Amino acid sequence: MSEPASLYARFTLSHEQYEAFMNSVPARPGGFADWQSWFDRRQMSGGSRVPPEILADFDAASVAEVIKAWREDAWTGTPPVEYDEIRRTLRIAMLQASENYHEMLRLLAPLRGAARFNEPGADDFVVILDFLWDEQAIEAYVRFGEGGSRFDEECVPAHLEEARAYLREALDYLQSRAG
Repeated sequence: MSEPASLYARFTLSHEQYEAFMNSVPARPGGFADWQSWFDRRQMSGGSRVPPEILADFDAASVAEVIKAWREDAWTGTPPVEYDEIRRTLRIAMLQASENYHEMLRLLAPLRGAARFNEPGADDFVVILDFLWDEQAIEAYVRFGEGGSRFDEECVPAHLEEARAYLREALDYLQSRAG
């Protein structure tokens, strides 16, 4: 993979859960034991070992601060984060997340922390896919449930279509703002 992949995340959260998640300290990358198994399934230059330094904690005091930094970086193509109180849904899109698996790990870690806050039984997920250049390539797919998160190799078709549709909306939104 040489072009930056896109990220889409959907979480089911009450208003109180949403506020608690956004105000929470970002989940620590070292708090998840499955990074290496994800790396092992990827082809990457320089070896596929998870370097200990990328498991270091974040400097941000809250998830909201992390997301704000993403939004302030024009290169990522991150439109406003959308929280719908009626549907109890938080959706995050990033058109140019990264082409680097180490950076993807750093993007996924704070989002995986949502598992502590999302609705029990919700069908929540994060997918990183090559949306802009090759919609077939899925780089990471994380499912949420039972208070945790896990990598899954097979992306549910409905999740993939939801991600593509929302990323198309995000692209249209950003293009309309640039014109």
